[in-house]
Amino acid sequence: MIVEFYPLDVGYETNVDGKGAILLFGRTTTGQKICVFDTTYEPYFYVFAKHRDAMKHLKESIEALKIEQDHHISFVTKVEITKMRYMDKDVEVLKVYVPVQKDLDAIREEVRVLRDVGDVREGDLPIQKRYLVDKDIVPLALYKVEGEAFERSMHVDLCIMAESISLVDSEFLEKPKILAFDIEVYCQDKHFPIAEKDPVLMIALYSNYGFQKVLTWKKFSSELPVEFLEDESALLRRFEEILEQENPDYLVGYFSDGFDIPYLAARAKQNHLKMHLGDGFKVARRGEVSVGKIKGIIHLDIFKFIKQIMGGSLKLESYSLRNVVENLLEEKKYDIAIEEIGVVWDEQPEMLEQFCSYNLQDAKLALLLCEKVLPNMNELVRVTGQPLFEICRSSYSQLVEFYFMKRAREFKEIYPNKPNNQEVAWRRMHTYEGAFVYEPKPGLYEHLVVLDYRSLYPSLIVAKNITPSMLSEERKETYETPFIEEDGKKIKYFFSSKEEGFIPLIVKDLILRRNRIKELIKKEEKKNFVLEARSYSLKIIANATYGYFGFFGARWYSRECASSITAFGRQYIQDVIQKSEESGFQVVYSDTDSVMVVLGEKTKEDIFRFLKEVNEQLPSLMEVELEDFYSRGIFVTKKGEDKGAKKKYALISEKGDMKVVGFETIRRDWSFIAKEVQKKVLEMVLRGSKIEQALEYIQEVLTEVKNEQIPKEKMIIQTQLKKKISGYDLVGPHVMVAKRMRELGEDVGPGSVIKYIVTKGKGLVRDKARIPEEAEDYDPDYYIRNQVLPAVEKIFEVLGHNLKELESDKTQNRLQKFWNHG
Repeated sequence: MIVEFYPLDVGYETNVDGKGAILLFGRTTTGQKICVFDTTYEPYFYVFAKHRDAMKHLKESIEALKIEQDHHISFVTKVEITKMRYMDKDVEVLKVYVPVQKDLDAIREEVRVLRDVGDVREGDLPIQKRYLVDKDIVPLALYKVEGEAFERSMHVDLCIMAESISLVDSEFLEKPKILAFDIEVYCQDKHFPIAEKDPVLMIALYSNYGFQKVLTWKKFSSELPVEFLEDESALLRRFEEILEQENPDYLVGYFSDGFDIPYLAARAKQNHLKMHLGDGFKVARRGEVSVGKIKGIIHLDIFKFIKQIMGGSLKLESYSLRNVVENLLEEKKYDIAIEEIGVVWDEQPEMLEQFCSYNLQDAKLALLLCEKVLPNMNELVRVTGQPLFEICRSSYSQLVEFYFMKRAREFKEIYPNKPNNQEVAWRRMHTYEGAFVYEPKPGLYEHLVVLDYRSLYPSLIVAKNITPSMLSEERKETYETPFIEEDGKKIKYFFSSKEEGFIPLIVKDLILRRNRIKELIKKEEKKNFVLEARSYSLKIIANATYGYFGFFGARWYSRECASSITAFGRQYIQDVIQKSEESGFQVVYSDTDSVMVVLGEKTKEDIFRFLKEVNEQLPSLMEVELEDFYSRGIFVTKKGEDKGAKKKYALISEKGDMKVVGFETIRRDWSFIAKEVQKKVLEMVLRGSKIEQALEYIQEVLTEVKNEQIPKEKMIIQTQLKKKISGYDLVGPHVMVAKRMRELGEDVGPGSVIKYIVTKGKGLVRDKARIPEEAEDYDPDYYIRNQVLPAVEKIFEVLGHNLKELESDKTQNRLQKFWNHG
């Protein structure tokens, strides 16, 4: 039979007969759930011989290998002599096949110690990822499978043993079935829930096809779509049944890897249940984090994608569901004292409906966020060829590596191995010089222009052929870097210009494709979300390539490449600075790939003329472009110095849009009141308000803080734990609060955001820091001296006003004297 289907996820299994099979889970064009089995694909790896003459003998030695372990015999099915490329050079290697994935490790290690073996490559790849790349199968595109249907006890409508799989259409699945979920658990007395003792009280489900429901196990009157169960065990079983009945393509949560899925697994264990979500359910560890995997259903934790990939452009101070939906969806999360759910559950069950509403809305918001970011994730699937499950949890470096691996197959390029622990340790210790930053002169400027290189680092990779394989010992026909300071020596690197390297070639493709898409976007009459997402996916992978070269865990790691890119970057940005000054523009600031100049007596036409002259002298793909014209900009002094602070400024465009960099308004570790005050003062200064108005505003805020008229919620300070609590030698207030949170049963560790309020009392700040829920007041003097005034004093210094005398709390007379002086 022939069936058209959209592959969604990929798995691998070994049956009782010891045969391996790739499993492609998907949805047919008629809406059926399908699992396609491919038993024809065998794991393999490459072997480099020390000498070409040893190739034949080595082939025979490998073919004869047999290893018996745990009543299983691992052996080699075949060995082929094949022509490939490695580091952009033609090579002849042995391609070694084994029957199933578990044989690969044993055979690889046995091969590695053979006398004539020079090296082993690609023996460390999960078979699922390799299969998609080798077969050129892109998840979500439409494929045709030809084969025989067979019966198998699975949560799918159709199982097919594949004879062939071929592409039908590259357009992606348009309307996947998405079911979002959220759980609420028992907690009381402001304690964080503990999975070993606190039950799941509610599970909300919300779909994109009309299904919505809240499951709970205590009855009350409600007009919501609530289903009441007998107990927690029945609740968990019902959740499992609904998942089987609805059989969605994607099960979506927000921070579900970190909380919901592990909690459900723990509660199932406490109830002596074995949950059978989909065709297999497990919670695994990837480094410091947990991952919830459901075989046959793609579990998406939207939190991870938004924080790890979109976070670079969003730059939110918090990635709580409340903050993210306000910024991405402009929606409001329900306000409810969720920590009181335990008390209400025990003593006021008639009040539980409000918690059900809260629970259902959280599930709905997870769905809306998924729909919002799904186009971006889909396009990253298209570029990298990896399934949504992986894309959702990837870092920038992983996305780059996926892309490199996908494109490498087109060039028959063998991948480098992952680094071992010793290599990783060395790479962590050996850093390199970063970007050039021009020290600004503090002040308030008018009529600013910001120019920047478009995709500077990716363009340099292409223009200078920067890739590990093109590093050259020769000096002829090369691109020569500027001098680089490395390990106390000044050195240069040389990259061959004779032929284009594999990596510069595929980075060029990213840049050119994005340029074409941007042209298409300009022609669109209304916003095209698919094209926007496509442009975004190409941009982030191209821009992340430089960082990937310097990432300690990268297969294609190269300190030489990373340092060369920044060296060329410094050279080219300094060149624009010099040419700007020679053309009569006053340079105010420069950072990495951008230059800010004052227009002064010059006109906008002069800027465009200058850009044309600069770009005519640049290599292929490199271009300086206009970011925007700004009415005003402010640069402040560095703390404790008279010098200008780097990476700290605020601008307002001619359209009235503010751009704030490095100020507390975008930093997490300042109180809400400090951020609010600083943002307001910056707006007043940049929008042209009189200085007296800004001073009057500060006076009003100080008075309100002193009189404790500002809600304590605005006094919350947020700081992220950088390491384990036990790893801190100096115990700051956030560490003290983290210890208190742990006493209350909350799981806190590296990456946790700690919120606290500094209260009245004696002792160090850390002795007065309290969890917000336990803070009965706040210390006005602390917030005036250490939060509000420091947030704005540098701004006023630039404007000629010193706020230091306001730090005394004795004071209404001093305040009045200051205002009169101002």
